[in-house]
Amino acid sequence: MNRSNQFNYYIDVKRILKRCNFILPLAISVFIWLSFSSMAYANPLPTRIWESEQAKVLLPDWNQISFSDFPPVPNAVSVGNRSWQSGDKIEQILQLADISDLKPEILSLAAIKQLVPNSTDWQNVALSAFPLVGKQTLSHLVEIVPNLGQFRLNEVPPIAVLTSQISLDNPQLNNLPISQIIERVPKLADAQLNQIDLSAFSISQIPNLTSVNLEQFSGWETERIAEIPNLSTLPLSQFPVLVAEVGGGVMRIDMIYGASESKRQNTISGSDVEGFAVTCTKNCAYIELDDLENSGRRRSGPLEGKQWISGKYQEVRGGSGCLAGWEPTGRHPFGKAFKVVVMEPDETNDTVNTALYFRLSLPCGKSPYIIGPIPFLTYNVNSPIFVGLLEGGSESRVSRSTDAAKSSKPKQPIPSNSNSNQTEPLKSQPGCVRESTYIGDVDTASLTEAIANLESADSGDYQAISAYVCADRGTNCGMALGRYQLMSYREDVQQAIASVAGGAEFLKQVNSGKKPTSQELFRFFPPAIQDRLLQNTLAENIDRTRSQVDPTTGQLFEGDRLIERVAQKHFGGEGSKIDANYSDIYGGYSLKSYGEKVRQLYNYNTKGDCLSNSHHTNSEGSGIALSATRLKTASLISLLLGLIRYFTQFLHPRKMRFSFGDASRTFWLLFGLSIAVTIGTSTFIH
Repeated sequence: MNRSNQFNYYIDVKRILKRCNFILPLAISVFIWLSFSSMAYANPLPTRIWESEQAKVLLPDWNQISFSDFPPVPNAVSVGNRSWQSGDKIEQILQLADISDLKPEILSLAAIKQLVPNSTDWQNVALSAFPLVGKQTLSHLVEIVPNLGQFRLNEVPPIAVLTSQISLDNPQLNNLPISQIIERVPKLADAQLNQIDLSAFSISQIPNLTSVNLEQFSGWETERIAEIPNLSTLPLSQFPVLVAEVGGGVMRIDMIYGASESKRQNTISGSDVEGFAVTCTKNCAYIELDDLENSGRRRSGPLEGKQWISGKYQEVRGGSGCLAGWEPTGRHPFGKAFKVVVMEPDETNDTVNTALYFRLSLPCGKSPYIIGPIPFLTYNVNSPIFVGLLEGGSESRVSRSTDAAKSSKPKQPIPSNSNSNQTEPLKSQPGCVRESTYIGDVDTASLTEAIANLESADSGDYQAISAYVCADRGTNCGMALGRYQLMSYREDVQQAIASVAGGAEFLKQVNSGKKPTSQELFRFFPPAIQDRLLQNTLAENIDRTRSQVDPTTGQLFEGDRLIERVAQKHFGGEGSKIDANYSDIYGGYSLKSYGEKVRQLYNYNTKGDCLSNSHHTNSEGSGIALSATRLKTASLISLLLGLIRYFTQFLHPRKMRFSFGDASRTFWLLFGLSIAVTIGTSTFIH
């Protein structure tokens, strides 16, 4: 390269690098902005835009969403005889009775196939893919499948093989109608089709089978969605009772608040049991909503400042009958098949994610919405959000804090008591609990949690069942049941259980020494009843004990001594000796040490210095914490620096020739400065 060409080359490079002084910060800014914008709106399900009169709202596209499209369940749970693992799909968990709100039982296989695009022909689907048919007796199949009894045996290969297996080879039967064969071979009537290998046959080899409604099959209620051909891929908008928007309520997300908030009463969240205006007293993460036409707090409409409380941090009563209990607070904007729950309102990047929860069903009742959380839609501040019908409800209802609120707070050691007996230390320390109704100066909610932590924290909670014991010289025998280990021979426990159909027989078996299953306990002694009985007992014991004299102080029981004595009565009964050193059959806590441990736990729960889990705690120990909103702001600053550098070269032209080294140094200076400002500004703002 000659000197002239080399000089021109330097000039060209100089011009390129001078342009980069502007382009580079712009590129960095655009990259950051676009990257975080796409993350904020990433959703796991197909969506559509619904245009209301005032806004365009992002909604799930139920025409493209089936049960197979939902993300896996993240948590492993066991309820009665039902359980699922982390990573299980919802169609593998839910049974037909669980989605009875959608009426799947009135569908037939033929109807489902017609509604599912590109479904497989029945001659290519094995009979084993429809296990419900294998659970039917032959007589019941003849009863429900149109004209099945009129077909000759050799025309229905699966039944022919079953018949040959039971009656051996009998060629005379092949040309007889199936109904006549059942009369000649009575054993066939009660034979089930799954006694043979159904994978060798197709669904089409049983004539008219696909025309039978699912509810006509015995045991359809407990069949899982995945076990009904094509049902898991049926769009939710095609069920007999379709999933769709309920009402037209749309609001704007005005603000987002973390779990450090408290005392929120203007809510639109709750349950179908307690209504949708349930008050939150503590750990109240929430999104604040506003009318679409309003602008922040400058204009006040009837829906100004409504609060949708996070179900990750708050739960309310739900379910019915034998399965009543607690569920995340939330709403039903798309019907009762599932519940929509606000999860983590993130103040650091002004976003909030939501999740879905489903429920179980038994003949004796429906469970709370506890199957989840299944990731749903994510929103930003100022995004419109569909909330459905604003039903309202009683503001006297109060939610309670969940374990998420407890685990998000730093654990503090419970002080040791040198006067107490040496006992097994607790495996885990409890967290702060919600404020609740006080009896005098005693917080019964904190006392309840303290007792539960000792009684059943590591043994099954509401499904805990202890060994068979006899007390009072053998006059009272039974088992300690549930979260608070209430003895089955207690009068109030017996009355509560006996009020449930079949409860008297259940009590008889328990008090005779037969250990019940967790499903039976859940049915006859559900969580709501356990909570109510303990609350009643605590109220009576607190009231009675505060009028009694403490022999240690010579004064009436009060303060810590009142808590200790009430706990002793729960542990040993009303007539137990004060501060006795005798223990139960397990040889663990003595009466005295039990009261002291409950008192320590109670005092920990009622402390007023529990740290909040606001977003400020998230950055501890991390050095730098970046957020989408802050990075966007910082990237704009970086862009501004690039523009200033670009235009100053025209305002102040340099007399000296601009060398290649000058351009290079300027290039790298602005490159580093843009990155440093982006990260540094974000960190300081955070």
